[in-house]
Amino acid sequence: MNYTGLILKERYELITELGKGGMSTVYLAKDRMLGSYWAVKKVANDGGKDLQAFKKEVELLSSLNHADIPRIVDRIELGGEFYVIMDFVDGVSLGKKVLAEGVQSEKDVVKWAEMLCEVMLYLHTVKAKPIIYRDLKPDNIMLTKTGRIKLIDFGIAIECAHGKVHNGEAVGTKGYAAPEQYKGASNILDERTDIYSFGASLSYILTGVTPSKPPHGVKSVRESCPNLSEGIDYIIRKCVKDNPDERYGSFADVLKDLNDINELTSSYRRKMRNKLIGFYVSSAACLLCLIPALTGYSGVQAQKADSYQHYYQQAAAALKKEDYETAAQNYVKSIEFKPELTETYLLYFNSMLPRENDGNYITLTKNAIDIMRNSYLENSKSEMYQNTEIAYQVMKKCVEVNDSSYAGYALKYIDLLKENNFDSDELQYFEIIASNCSNNLATQDFTLMEQSLTELETYTDNTVITADDKLENYYLIMILYSEYPAYFTNPYERIFELGEKAKAVIDGSVESDETAFSSIIPLYELTASALYNSAVTIADENLQVEKYEHSLEWFGYLDGLNDKLSETLWLKKANAYRNIYSVNGEKSYLDRSVKEFEALLGVYPDSFSGQVYLAMSYLESELTEADNNRDFSKALDSYNKADQMRENNKELSGAELSQFGSLKQAYINAGIVEER
Repeated sequence: MNYTGLILKERYELITELGKGGMSTVYLAKDRMLGSYWAVKKVANDGGKDLQAFKKEVELLSSLNHADIPRIVDRIELGGEFYVIMDFVDGVSLGKKVLAEGVQSEKDVVKWAEMLCEVMLYLHTVKAKPIIYRDLKPDNIMLTKTGRIKLIDFGIAIECAHGKVHNGEAVGTKGYAAPEQYKGASNILDERTDIYSFGASLSYILTGVTPSKPPHGVKSVRESCPNLSEGIDYIIRKCVKDNPDERYGSFADVLKDLNDINELTSSYRRKMRNKLIGFYVSSAACLLCLIPALTGYSGVQAQKADSYQHYYQQAAAALKKEDYETAAQNYVKSIEFKPELTETYLLYFNSMLPRENDGNYITLTKNAIDIMRNSYLENSKSEMYQNTEIAYQVMKKCVEVNDSSYAGYALKYIDLLKENNFDSDELQYFEIIASNCSNNLATQDFTLMEQSLTELETYTDNTVITADDKLENYYLIMILYSEYPAYFTNPYERIFELGEKAKAVIDGSVESDETAFSSIIPLYELTASALYNSAVTIADENLQVEKYEHSLEWFGYLDGLNDKLSETLWLKKANAYRNIYSVNGEKSYLDRSVKEFEALLGVYPDSFSGQVYLAMSYLESELTEADNNRDFSKALDSYNKADQMRENNKELSGAELSQFGSLKQAYINAGIVEER
């Protein structure tokens, strides 16, 4: 039976089939209320193992809340069949990417591996018993268009008690499954089981060689590709040891080595061993130097003060040039000479935070948080161990990234702040918000969360706090409204109102240079996008045009900041002009949309949606001309480019194919192309 066109709950319209597995079929669905897209997984109620496995997967996914694991947002039973509405992952699996493009660069693979480690570490620590995924392989690792890694298909994931034999069927994919997963093996599964599959997956992505079943297993990647580094070879070989005791003990250990991959050479490891031997000799020698060293103490302190000032000024100069990487490096150096000054750490933290939402915003923010946590806040040897001022700033960023693990860190820091009588009434609001963010979607209390967001906004409006704190609070509230639009009242309108308040603070702080707020561009982008999304959902055409105009006003602010828009945002900007034209018929808006689509393709030449919309705009532009003045050559050329892109790209989403279908029909109706 063809389910395309079926509408569930008068809201989710099944557009096209995305794939079919042994027990289920996945469809792309359009949300008729919000205009967004979801994946819909369907399984027939046959009462057998498939249904039980499906329900088990749904139950497990519903208990998880991680940015790189698809969320379940709705469940529907209709006509004896079960449907689950979940995040649509718009991307390509790494398995298909290797088949289409060949082996991937080590630089990219290490970046993806670091993201995957974070996901696996979450699965292994989110519950009392670790969730063992059991089927980690390139086909289940998705690379999104924003460059994020997403883990899909939790059909055989289970919670495993440490040291217990798993009595179920031997499951997994040959070559990627760990030796203990095979029939007749130990079947004692733990974190190291997934670590084996992780190493086997990296091996395939880097070499294109499908791993063999143990005992032949995974060979050294440098045998196939000698240009690969010693570091990546060492990590993979340690992951895929037949004996689990010889593998990494956790993904935290894997991640540490990935971060230090350039040091994992044979000469470096020998050097470390020699250092250990020489440590005891050098310690004795240092004792002999102690007495004369004391006499130079005051001179050393003066020199430290000079060095601190030098690097601090270097950092300040780099900030003025917007060279944040150099600023961060100099702040670290200044900290070495005066580790007791809290201000320097806060400036260092701010310099590490991303300024643009280029797809890596959350990852870079998490990296900055982790550096502050691991190096200072939670390092008992640091001068900033459990420092409340740093804990307060890091806590707010932990809530902002909207990840259950980081929400847990936020709650820990809130407890620390309360224990130390940190004077801030807003902690109660952050505590409620963080508590909700630490839960899975099914158990979050959005009514309480919305109330807390409103109260935090009122507090921020009416309390004398710094410009930076005001902006951080406004931006945090905006992000949460944008993450869960279906659960809040008028979320897009609220984002716009908050954006207006934030802009007033920013405009009032520019000349006095009061604020170091790092997210001005993401905040403006969020506001422009929210206004566009609001316009799409409005039926009243006059109000719709007003929202589109407001959206373009905010895109204008971004132009003033020389922001390079993402492909998605640029499409919204160009379509705002086009959609205004469709309402008021003023050709100047259509002409402007054409220019925007042309400019977009100059920066993103592979944008299929951009090419489709440009072809549609060219066509509409020609149709406004008198019959004897029409020249469809440019429109037809643009259409042919879109058609060629469709032919060459087998990874297009259902939504993109639907766009092309509408374009083709418009050209057929205009008599420019023939129906076939």
